[in-house]
Amino acid sequence: MKNLRITRLLRLIGPYPFSPYLIFLFFFALFFSRFIPVVVDQPRGIARCVAVIVVLLISLIPSSLFAIYAYLIQKFRRWGSQSLTVYVCEVALGQSIMFICAPLIRMILLNVYNAKFEVAATFSPGTFVGSLLIVLLSLGIMHRVERSIAIRLVLANELVAKLEIDRAELIKADEAIREQASQFLHNRVQSDLMVVGIELKSIAMQSSVEISEMIDRVILRLENTRASDLKNLIQILTPNLESGTLSSALDILLKQNRSNLDVSLKIDTKTEALASSILLGIFRISEQAILNSLIHGPAKRVQVRVSTDSAGVTELVVSDDGPGVRIEAANAGVGTAIIDSWVGILKGIKEIDSTPGHGYQLRVTFPK
Repeated sequence: MKNLRITRLLRLIGPYPFSPYLIFLFFFALFFSRFIPVVVDQPRGIARCVAVIVVLLISLIPSSLFAIYAYLIQKFRRWGSQSLTVYVCEVALGQSIMFICAPLIRMILLNVYNAKFEVAATFSPGTFVGSLLIVLLSLGIMHRVERSIAIRLVLANELVAKLEIDRAELIKADEAIREQASQFLHNRVQSDLMVVGIELKSIAMQSSVEISEMIDRVILRLENTRASDLKNLIQILTPNLESGTLSSALDILLKQNRSNLDVSLKIDTKTEALASSILLGIFRISEQAILNSLIHGPAKRVQVRVSTDSAGVTELVVSDDGPGVRIEAANAGVGTAIIDSWVGILKGIKEIDSTPGHGYQLRVTFPK
């Protein structure tokens, strides 16, 4: 049991790789906190501000030297780094820098602020060894915390990667369903409507004038449904943004809702020149945002604005005059999941501005 505790203690001591940045921050914070009484002793005003600057500069001296030493060891080490004995000697040699720094810091503090500064490590061999042990344990704890943070970052990156994959799969599945529905409407429903129309015309030719006129009206209604409503629905399901424009695609979408909403649309020419994959994402985000305004608002007026600046940054803004919602209540539902998925795929940034009684605004910014 005793040997096990010693082994654990030795493992805690090291060896560890030297991180110049962490070492600098650690010792800078250590020395600055130690010199705080010098600042507090000064009267408020310019004198205290000057003392803060002086203490900052003094704290930079040892912490910078320790960081430079750690960098040089890491870069130019020509011996093994896995030996605990060698590691302890390296730390001890670094701690010896205080024999150079201490007199300089002591002189500055004494001459400027009549303050005494002593470093225990320079008193005697015993205090040097004790201070060395404290430094070794501090470095061990610091590196263990660093390793724990690094592990958490790796796990977080894995979760982010999985989330991106899930978002891509969601969009892929959503587009596949839309494509299947579009093909079914185009290949099956449109054909069936044409066949029905032909059969009705055949029946009309054999019927009385009154019945024939009634059948002609039915045929006209079917043709309007097939040529207009059904065609628009197919274009909404699978908009052709490679040969068409975003404005025309959104205009068809808005036609379906203009009877219930007063919708305004504004898109600049630079946006129309973007890649079709980006335009599809903008279309899907706008579609879901408009549906949210219509269903969850309910809103009476909706504005859709899309613009691209000279730097290539595209901004989509969908706002309405609905009753508004609490922000936490706006982050739920399939529509929001689709919006978030497209925002993630296009590396955009989503912002929601809404409060109860003051409308709703979705703003998405896409990088170049």
